[in-house]
Amino acid sequence: MENITYDVRIHKMEVYKGNKITTYTVRWKTGPKPWKEPFRKYAQALSFEAELRSAPARREAFDVTTGRLVAWGRTATEMSWYDFCVSYVDMKWKGASGKHRADTAWALVTVMPAMLASEHGKPDDKKMRTALRRWAFNSKNRVDCPDDAAQILKWLSRNTKPVSALSDPKVMRAVLDRAAPLLDGSLAAPSTIQRNRAILHNACEYAMELNMLTRNPIKAIKWKAPKASPEVDRRSVVNHGQTRRLLQALQEQSPSGLRLAAFFAVLYYAGLRPEEAVNLRRENITLPPLVWNDQTEKWEEPEDDWGELHFCTAAPEVGVDRRRRPPRSATPQGPR
Repeated sequence: MENITYDVRIHKMEVYKGNKITTYTVRWKTGPKPWKEPFRKYAQALSFEAELRSAPARREAFDVTTGRLVAWGRTATEMSWYDFCVSYVDMKWKGASGKHRADTAWALVTVMPAMLASEHGKPDDKKMRTALRRWAFNSKNRVDCPDDAAQILKWLSRNTKPVSALSDPKVMRAVLDRAAPLLDGSLAAPSTIQRNRAILHNACEYAMELNMLTRNPIKAIKWKAPKASPEVDRRSVVNHGQTRRLLQALQEQSPSGLRLAAFFAVLYYAGLRPEEAVNLRRENITLPPLVWNDQTEKWEEPEDDWGELHFCTAAPEVGVDRRRRPPRSATPQGPR
């Protein structure tokens, strides 16, 4: 049979004494792969180790994907990944905020393709995502699920892998890999990836409570979210021509056109943040001296000289009553 072995070696128990807690870690190998299981109490660790040591004498096989005895896995409750996700959503629903409910639903929708056991008769991807998000992973609306969505959910219940499949590191890694990209293939924001991983971690903990998993498989693999390319898409950046037209249009607005034009000009040309720009005053600006043009016989701004902007404070909050702020320091803190 595949995924089983009788080759097991039990190593010496590790004891780590911390400032407040002592941890007893049972160590063993199934074939070439090492395993560890920590315990807070010595008696629990000793009992667990005794079960492992006596297994070869009883000719009991070990599962190479979990490191546990095959006999232990037979008592675990089996449930399809889809049915488990529905159960998990219902468990979290009552105490979760609206945003957390939406985040949980989307994280589970995102990784669902990695847990499909078959492609035969697979519904349309978009319709499947809609059925999951609107009906399956919404405890309140599920009872009103329309017939077409119900057929899709019925197919998912029959054609998703069991929860125990997550014990296979390849399956767990594939699930985590699906948690990183967006629908268009680009990488999600790091905060989104981290949130999806946290939701999956919590779901696996719940599966352990239900005796569907013997350990959290996310902890057993070393997975790092892929990093997005820092390259900037030029199509999403305002060019010089667009900026000039924008500033010209702002100047024509009344009564605050000139002020708005100056505001956006320092954002674009000097790279200021909005909270810095709104605090600029005349005393914070040092302009280069004007030069005399003999041809026009006028004082003009130099073409190749730079001014300086000095910052003393910023206003990170919108709408703060400026009269309640402490007076601005008259001494500049240095040019930027």
